[in-house]
Amino acid sequence: MSNHATSPLQFLVFSFNRGDFLNNCVESIQQCAPQAGITIWDDNSDDPLTLQTLNTLSAQCDIRQPDQQAVEYSKLHGGLYGNMQAAIENLSGNPLICTIQDDMQVVRPISAPEIERWQSLYHDKAFKGFFQPGFIKRAKESITYVPALDGYHIDRLHRSAGAFYSDLFLIQRNLLMETNWKFYDNEAKNEQQARQHFSQMIFMKNPFIAWLPGVPAWRGRKRTWALRFAERQRKCGLYPFKIMDADTVQPFCERPSSDIPLAERYLTFSGDSLPRPWFYHPLQRRNMLRQLNKLELHLGRRFGGCD
Repeated sequence: MSNHATSPLQFLVFSFNRGDFLNNCVESIQQCAPQAGITIWDDNSDDPLTLQTLNTLSAQCDIRQPDQQAVEYSKLHGGLYGNMQAAIENLSGNPLICTIQDDMQVVRPISAPEIERWQSLYHDKAFKGFFQPGFIKRAKESITYVPALDGYHIDRLHRSAGAFYSDLFLIQRNLLMETNWKFYDNEAKNEQQARQHFSQMIFMKNPFIAWLPGVPAWRGRKRTWALRFAERQRKCGLYPFKIMDADTVQPFCERPSSDIPLAERYLTFSGDSLPRPWFYHPLQRRNMLRQLNKLELHLGRRFGGCD
């Protein structure tokens, strides 16, 4: 069990059947935010490695798993949103909540003054909304720096999600409780809810979390033939990032706000590398997805399924 249940910063880690990734994620939190509490919300994994990892981590973290009979699983996200709802309701007090999934990693130390500043922004009602603490994958939209909040607005107002809400977020718990927040089963619906209650989301100038590229994926709770084939073709696997040391963190945090925190610019791998530009999903390209889905459907009809 976590030794930091009353910490002002609580990490909620959401996982499913990726034990090596989960272990990397938790280790990165422990190294970069040793003062924080950690609760792992596992979506009833059945993979032996993941179960072994959960058993090992149970000595250091709270482990929660939902009642299988009570969970509603979505086609794309499994039981993620039900677990997120249970996670915020099961916390006590008014900590800062940081959500993170097992295919992500904390990449730099988080200082006590940073935590105090985030708390004061909410306490003083200087900000009412979600912070997005992740490195930016790409910069296609217009980005505007907001000095008072030391972060950016990204012009995604025309998109179905990503302007007011992200599944990766930091927020004070009371803001969610005061609005009777209920997670819907997709980001677009949560985006609409956030637009009703909160200010536009702030992408942190100095993020501390990054998505790992080349991660094996799940579609709902299944790994289809198309996914497995694409992952073999693209050499998907665990590619953890180096955690920034003091000599790297200081210039990063002190850089001018005009230098957007792009993952490929500021992060490096601790072991094997991937070619650039990094890909974050084996079926990222639409044409490839369509072709593989057609092939999967054809083979399924001919041979009775390929899952």
